[in-house]
Amino acid sequence: MKTKIYLLLFTVAAFLFSSCNDYLDKSPDSGLDVDIDTEDKIAELLTGAYPEASYIPFLEPRTDNVAERVNGIHSRLNEAMFFWEDYDQEDLDTPLNYWNACYKGIAQANKALELLTRYPKSDRVKALYGEAFLLRAYLHFMLVNIWSEPYGGKSTDLGIPYITKPEKHALVDYDRGTVNEVYDKIEKDLKLGISLVSDAYYKHPKFHFNKKAAYAFASRFYLMKGDWKAVIAYSDYVLGGDPKRMLRPWRQYANELEFNHKNLFRRYNSTDVPANLMMTTTESRLARTTPTEKYGSTFETVDKVFAKTGIEGARDYEKMNFIGTYIFTSSLAPVTTGRYLAKFDELSNVESTGSKPRGLYVTNVLFSVDEVLLNRMEAYAMLRDYNHAIDDYLQYMQGKFGFFPSVERSVYTSTNSNNYNIYTPFYGLTLKQLAMVKLFLDFRRKEFYQEGLRWFDIRRFHLAVKRSSKSSYYFPLEKDDPRKVLQIPAEAIQRGLAPNPRERNEPLR
Repeated sequence: MKTKIYLLLFTVAAFLFSSCNDYLDKSPDSGLDVDIDTEDKIAELLTGAYPEASYIPFLEPRTDNVAERVNGIHSRLNEAMFFWEDYDQEDLDTPLNYWNACYKGIAQANKALELLTRYPKSDRVKALYGEAFLLRAYLHFMLVNIWSEPYGGKSTDLGIPYITKPEKHALVDYDRGTVNEVYDKIEKDLKLGISLVSDAYYKHPKFHFNKKAAYAFASRFYLMKGDWKAVIAYSDYVLGGDPKRMLRPWRQYANELEFNHKNLFRRYNSTDVPANLMMTTTESRLARTTPTEKYGSTFETVDKVFAKTGIEGARDYEKMNFIGTYIFTSSLAPVTTGRYLAKFDELSNVESTGSKPRGLYVTNVLFSVDEVLLNRMEAYAMLRDYNHAIDDYLQYMQGKFGFFPSVERSVYTSTNSNNYNIYTPFYGLTLKQLAMVKLFLDFRRKEFYQEGLRWFDIRRFHLAVKRSSKSSYYFPLEKDDPRKVLQIPAEAIQRGLAPNPRERNEPLR
């Protein structure tokens, strides 16, 4: 379906790149306030293309990692996400803010690609091309995995507008295309980016698409697509011959921060940590809201995720308690049931008070070695290479927790067939694959707790989510619930962009 929408463009002033008030700007100007006439200025343009918004605040409350906290601080956004309602207000940490930030970044990447055609293809210019292609691929990837159905569904599932050139006019025809078409375009940009990107020109490589971060992105992309051989190939480059030495050492953190759990963020977001492959700084209230918001991590959810799961049928290892290893902090009074990981730092450039302060900046880890290893072990399992999958799992356990379970290998591939009712990816699973995937998903859930990535696993495995809430606004999130796809922003719909279906009637307020 063709649509006429105004897509976010950008203005440039004094080499500081900022978005318009919304992604449907009234009259974009093809001219720039400042000439971008050097490679360094193009590099600055790309630096400003990384997402300035965070997806964590609106995706994490949608997961099964959260519950209602006694005396937690209420916000309409937090409540709406917890009950999987549509929410279209513009503010920090909202879906609309992230949508805007992604399309702003895409516009800047496209402008950089246009400008680069004027320059001889030096090594530096090729590297800039690589970064621009990777940014365009990543931002579209995040958009399609939040606002569209998961890959592998119906061939007609609607994607998101894939923008490949800077727009010179306000009124433009756009087509959502299909999810498969969007994935094809992402893959093309991803491969181009990987072939060109270089670490040689970054002052701070981990805040850019460095080579390993690009391969980590490819590992995630092909995991979502179900191309297991590609997952392994790209993961191998990142992991090398001894991946356990590069993992986030949770046991070490527990020892170092035994009496100061609130300082976890200093280690978690450090560029010196080998596990961190790519980070970005976002304007967000996340560091403030994570400990206090009404719907968040509680003593009950922490116990469920970190102390009630393990290796099915492994006796002493059937339930492994990692609560002490992941060094949780209890929320301060009056919040009595809140428990959280202090993963998020905060910097501010202005007086940041009031109910909705601005100018707060939080570091988000976008790609890590831990994720890549988890991706590879899942891919090995799907290729029925169970020994390599188990080898990776043992590396994971040793590197992160300092031990590995003394369990017969046959135990790892055994599970109850009733689990077929829970895990239903589009590609299907043998019983052995099901056993291993179930185990690995439990550890993915632990590793990325409070980071929103659990939402993507809920979508791709079609997991149902049930709350204990007695609210009249609540009804469970079913396996193929349309609410697993966020609604397209209202103004885009008003301009003609096809909305996502909402077959079920939402509860009336």
